[in-house]
Amino acid sequence: MQPDHAFAPMWTCESLGLDTELPSTWRAKVPIHLDQSRYIIKTADSLEEFRQVIDLRSAVFIEEFAGKTNSQRLDLEPRDHDADFIIIQDRENREVLASYRLLCSEFTEDFYSCSEFNIDKFLDTPGKKLELSRACVRPDKRSKGIFVHLLWRGLAAYSAAVGSRYLFGCSSIQSLDLRHLVQVYQYLYQSGCLDDRFPVQPVSGYSIIDRDGLLALALKTPVLDGEGLLPPILAGYLKAGARVYGAPAFDQDFQCLDLFTVLDFDCLAEAHGRKYLRT
Repeated sequence: MQPDHAFAPMWTCESLGLDTELPSTWRAKVPIHLDQSRYIIKTADSLEEFRQVIDLRSAVFIEEFAGKTNSQRLDLEPRDHDADFIIIQDRENREVLASYRLLCSEFTEDFYSCSEFNIDKFLDTPGKKLELSRACVRPDKRSKGIFVHLLWRGLAAYSAAVGSRYLFGCSSIQSLDLRHLVQVYQYLYQSGCLDDRFPVQPVSGYSIIDRDGLLALALKTPVLDGEGLLPPILAGYLKAGARVYGAPAFDQDFQCLDLFTVLDFDCLAEAHGRKYLRT
């Protein structure tokens, strides 16, 4: 999968899958089920559905994204055992066409974001939190924008079911060009999408440049259409009311830059709320 183009997984770009064993059983922690014309939106609720999610992720992140073709590895992490997975199924054959990993603070404290950022102050803030990651769509379905919409519908239903206030995770930018990064931060600053509410910094080994340095360079850069520089899903989340915190982290495994991103449902954009949460 090409994160910035085909579907642009919003909270992904994590380390390569671990060689752990598939569980012997699997059930959803928070079951949801929505009928949507020819598709079904639900949480994976059986070992077979869990296996399909891992197969899809392995094909996308290990073979396609990381370029490790014919790999025998599975894109499987220990934290997957504590997660729920929003999946989109074909109603006729029940194939998993898209998936989204959800880690809720009600069930775990092992969040992927902690491997790249110090987010202790954010995690100490009252309110349930939901980390989003590993979003992917089967290659032959990516031209259909409906899958982004369907995953949002499932995410909204799940968030309502667990009563989460915050959605958060790593927003990936597939570029190591400093000029590109400066332009992204220029846009984030000018559009009010940078926030200081939570003090967030990349952990040791992931830091490449501080935020003040980026902003100093951004102020010297001509104003551009920065929104066009953003991955589509990141741009969509910012429109929903999400904010970016601190400096980017450098993910060496996938050669990308990750931005710690938080959506506070108390600050959700009205149009987004009408479209997904109140239907």
